[in-house]
Amino acid sequence: MGDRRRKDWGVTLVLGSVLLILAMVATWQSWFSELDNLIYDSFVRQMNTPVLDDIVVVAVDTKTLATLGRWPLPRKLHTELLEKITTGKPAVVAMDIIFAEPDLQHPEYDQELVAAVRKNGHVVFPVVLERYSSGPELRESLPFPELRNAAAALGHVHIELEADGIARSAFLMAGLDRPVWPALSLAMARVAGDWPLSKGFPRSGKTPVYTDMAPNVWRVHRQVLIPFPASGKDITSISYADVINGNIPVNRFYNKYVLIGATATGLGDNIPTPISAHGRPVSGVEFNAYVLNGLLQDRLIVPVSIQWQYVFNALLILLMLLLYRPRGWGWVYGISLLLVIVLGMDYLLLSGFGYWYPPVVMLMSIVLFFLAANGHLLRKLLRVLFEERRLSQTALTAIGEAVIRLDERGHILKFNPMAEKLSGMPSAEAEGKDVDDVFRLVYSDNGRRFSLQHYLAGEHADFHHVLALKNSQGDEYQVNVALSTVPGGNGVKRTTVMVLSDVSKEHALASEITHRETHNVLTNLPNQDLIVQRLRNALSRAAMNGKSLAVVYLDIDYFSKINEARGIEVGNHLLQAVADKLSAFLGNKVDIGHIGGDEFLLVLEEQKIDRSLEDMVGLVFALFARPLHLSDGDVRVSVTLGVSIFPEHGDDPELLIGRAGAAMHAGKDEGGGQIAYYEPGMQDRANRALVIESQLHQALDSGRFEVFYQPLIEVSTLKICGVEALARLRDREGNYIPPDEFIDVAERIGLIAEMGYQQLYKACIQLEQWRKQGFSLRLSYNFSPRQMSSPKLMEKIERIFKLTGFEPQHLDFEITENLLLSSDRLVRRVLEQIHALGIGVTIDDFGTGYSAMSYLTRFHFDRLKIDRSFVSELNVRAGSSAITSAIITMAHDLEMGVVAEGVETVEQFALLRSQGCDEVQGYFLGRPMPAHELQEYLAANQGYARPPSLESGGNAPNT
Repeated sequence: MGDRRRKDWGVTLVLGSVLLILAMVATWQSWFSELDNLIYDSFVRQMNTPVLDDIVVVAVDTKTLATLGRWPLPRKLHTELLEKITTGKPAVVAMDIIFAEPDLQHPEYDQELVAAVRKNGHVVFPVVLERYSSGPELRESLPFPELRNAAAALGHVHIELEADGIARSAFLMAGLDRPVWPALSLAMARVAGDWPLSKGFPRSGKTPVYTDMAPNVWRVHRQVLIPFPASGKDITSISYADVINGNIPVNRFYNKYVLIGATATGLGDNIPTPISAHGRPVSGVEFNAYVLNGLLQDRLIVPVSIQWQYVFNALLILLMLLLYRPRGWGWVYGISLLLVIVLGMDYLLLSGFGYWYPPVVMLMSIVLFFLAANGHLLRKLLRVLFEERRLSQTALTAIGEAVIRLDERGHILKFNPMAEKLSGMPSAEAEGKDVDDVFRLVYSDNGRRFSLQHYLAGEHADFHHVLALKNSQGDEYQVNVALSTVPGGNGVKRTTVMVLSDVSKEHALASEITHRETHNVLTNLPNQDLIVQRLRNALSRAAMNGKSLAVVYLDIDYFSKINEARGIEVGNHLLQAVADKLSAFLGNKVDIGHIGGDEFLLVLEEQKIDRSLEDMVGLVFALFARPLHLSDGDVRVSVTLGVSIFPEHGDDPELLIGRAGAAMHAGKDEGGGQIAYYEPGMQDRANRALVIESQLHQALDSGRFEVFYQPLIEVSTLKICGVEALARLRDREGNYIPPDEFIDVAERIGLIAEMGYQQLYKACIQLEQWRKQGFSLRLSYNFSPRQMSSPKLMEKIERIFKLTGFEPQHLDFEITENLLLSSDRLVRRVLEQIHALGIGVTIDDFGTGYSAMSYLTRFHFDRLKIDRSFVSELNVRAGSSAITSAIITMAHDLEMGVVAEGVETVEQFALLRSQGCDEVQGYFLGRPMPAHELQEYLAANQGYARPPSLESGGNAPNT
C-alpha cells in the first residue's frame, strides 16, 4: 500500500514538473495570448471605469468638414479656436494635430498661432512617429521650431496594436532610439500640475532591457493597460465647428483638460479597442483621452512582468499538487475550486489593485493535470479547446474589423470573417497566400498599386492610410489600413497585424464634401480653385511638349439685366444651359470652369484639340449664335471672349487668367459680343476697373458717395420744379471718376442697389432742407433693376422716409425700359406698392427699347422722359422733330407729363417748347452740380433757371 502511494506521488511529481516546464514555455511563447485577451476584455467591461467630466474632446468631425471645409483646415482657424478656448481658462490644451512644416504661403498664420500658444501658456503638441517615403527609416515628427519653443510640453501619440489587432495598452515614455518623450496624456497632466515631474511616474510596467541597440528603432518604456469605460457615459465631445461658430459657451472649458483632434473617418486613426464590439473604433485623440482618464484617476493597469508570471505559475502548480489525492475524487472539487479562485483572484487583482495577470496558462495547467490523472476525459479537453477557439474567433468577429495576421514574409496566417467579406475569399483559401495576392489595394488619388512588402521590410512597420480595395468578386471598398508589427525575440518570429476598416460610406461623404468645395454648386463645373490647378498642370504639359495653350475668359453679355429683369431662377437656368452647351461641345478635350457669376474659364491645350487654337475659340463663340432652350422659353444671348496665349502672354496661371480677363473687359467696353485677344494696355484698363471696385467698396463703407443735382425746368415758366439726383465718386487723388465707369463696375459686382439707397437717403435729407428754405422740389431718382427684385425694397424706402422726414409725393422713380422686361407680375406688384406710397413713376430713356410701348397702356406712369438720342437729332436730322412731337402727343393723350433730357441748345429748347413738352433738363438750362452750388443758384435766381442765350436773345418766357 505504501509502495503504491509512493508510486502515485512520484507520477504526480513528474506530471507537476512537466506542467511547470510547459507553463514556462507557454508563458514565454505567449501561446494563449488570444484567450488571455478575451478574459481581459471581459474583465475590463465588468469594471466599467467612470469617465471624468474634466476631459473634453474638441472633435474635427464630419460636421466640421461640412461646415468649415476640407482637411487640413487653415491654421488661422486653429488660432481662432485656441483663442476662444483660452478665453474659457482651461487647465491644459493638447492639439493632437501635426504642424511639422511652416505654412510658406501664409507665414502670418503661423505667427498668429505661435502668439496664441504663448498667450495660453498650457498647450501640448504631439510627437508623431513617421516613416520616410523613400525607405524604411523612421523619424520623429515635431512641431516646427517656433511652435515647439512656444509649447508648454510635447508628448508622443504612438499606439501599438496587439497580435489580435486590438489596442489595449499605451506607453508612458517612448522615442526614437531613446524613450525620452512622455505620452501626450502624461505631458498634459504634468503641465496642469496634477502629476508633477517630482511625483515620478504612475504605476507602470517594468523598463525593458534592450539587447539590440541598433539605431533608428522606436523604443518604448513603462507600459500600461487602459481601463476603457464599457458603457453609459463617454468622454465629452464637442464639434470643432460649434466652437468656431460660437455655439459653445467658453465657460465649458473652465479648468478642463481639452484635447483637439480629428475624429472624422478617413482623417486619422480608427483604432479597435476592447469596447469596439459595443460601438465604433476610436480615433487617436479619443484613445489619448481614455489614457488621460485612467491616469487622472490613478486607474491605469500594470501588466505583470513575465518573471512574476513564472513565479505565480510555479506557486499555483505547487498548490495544485498539494490538493491532489490519489485514487480519489475529492481532489477534483479542490481543483475546480482552484479554477474559480484563480479567476476570482485575477479579477480582484485587476479591479482592486490595478495589476493584470494572464491566467490562461495556469488554467490550462490545471485542466491538463486533471486530464493526465483521468485519461478518459481527454476527448472532453478537445471539445473545450475547440470551444475556446470558437470564442476567440467570436471575439475577432465582434470588433467589426477585418483582422489579418501575417508572417514576416507577408503570408497570411490567420483570417477573421470580416476579412473574408472584404477579400471575397474564404479563409481556408487565403491562409498561406501572399497578402498582396489576396487584397488588391491601390491609392485612391492616382490608382497606383500599394504593396505591403515595403512596409514589412523594417522594424515597427506602423502604417495608417485610406486605400481603395477591389476584391476577387469585383466588389470595391474604401478601407482604412492599419499595420502594426508584433516584435519577435526569444525564438518567436516577428508577425504583423493588418486591420482593415470599411470606411466606404464615410469616404463617399468626404468625396462629396470635397466635390462641393471644388465645383460650382449650380453648374457642377470646377470652381476657380480647381480650374487654376488644372491650368497649372496644363501649363506644365505644354511647356514640356513645346505646345501652345489658350486661356479663354467667357462672359455672358448683359447677364445682370437678364437676371434682374426675368428673375434669379431664369438666370440660374441660363447659366446651367451655358455650362451644358460648353460641356456637350468640348467634352474632355477642354477644361471648363465656372469661376463665379456669369463668368466661365476655358483651358484649350493645343496637343488635345484637332484644330488651331484660333479656330477652336471661334467655334466656342459660334455656339451662342442660336438661342438657348430653357424651360422658361428660349433666350438669345451673346458672349464676350477674352483670350490670352501661352507662352506669348505669360507662363503663370494667375497672369494668363488676368490677361484673358482684361481682354474680355476690353471687348465688353467696345460693346461686347466679340472675341478679344489680349494686347498690351488692356491690363491697365482691367487694373483700373479693380481700383474702381476697391474705391466703390470703401465709399459704401464710409458713405463717401457724393450726390449732384441737375435741375428739371418747367418749360412754360422756366421754374426749377425738381432735380435729378446723380451719384459722383472721387478717386484717391480727389478727381471725379466718370459716372459711366463706376456705375458699370457697380452693376457688374452687385453694389448698384446699395449705392442707390445711400444716394436716395442723402438726396431726401437735402431736399427736405431746401423745402424748409422755401424751395419745393420734386426729387427724380433712378430706380435700379436690382432694386426691383429686392424683397426689402418697400421696407428700405419707408425707412428712408421715416429717417429723413421726406414726403413720398415729392419723389419720382425713373424706371428704364429694360426694367420693364421683368415679368408682368413683378412689375405690377412693385408699381402698385410704389403708387400706394404716393411715389410718382417716370418711364426713362423712352424710345431706346423695343417692347415698352405696350406697357404704357397696361401700367400707370406719371411721366415719360424722351431719351437724349432723339433730342440731340432735333434740327439736325430730318424727321427727328416728328418723332418727338408724336411722343409728346401720345403721352398727353395718356395723361402723362413729358420730360426731355439732354437739351443742349436754344434751338432744341425752342422746338420742344413749341411741341408742348412739359419739362426739360440739360446743360443748356443747368448742369449737374453739388448741393451747395445749386443752393446758391436757387437763392440767386429765386428758384428759376436763367439760360444765358435766352436772356440775351430775349426769348425767355414770362415768369
